[in-house]
Amino acid sequence: MEDKIVVYRTFADPIEANIILTRLMDAGFNCFLSGENTMNLGFLLDSPLSYIQLHVFENELEDIEKFLAEPIG
Repeated sequence: MEDKIVVYRTFADPIEANIILTRLMDAGFNCFLSGENTMNLGFLLDSPLSYIQLHVFENELEDIEKFLAEPIG
């Protein structure tokens, strides 16, 4: 069975997106960001295309939610 990739969260702030991405990857989750390059295009700033999307495997959603709900530290 093939794992489906879904958009888990959308970010307007590239720093926040990369912090969440790094936390998830450090915990062993497979994920990636898209849309980082469109943030540099000023004419798209008010467009949904200008947001960064965090993609994860659908079968890991529940574990990701639990992990991100835990306090850092």
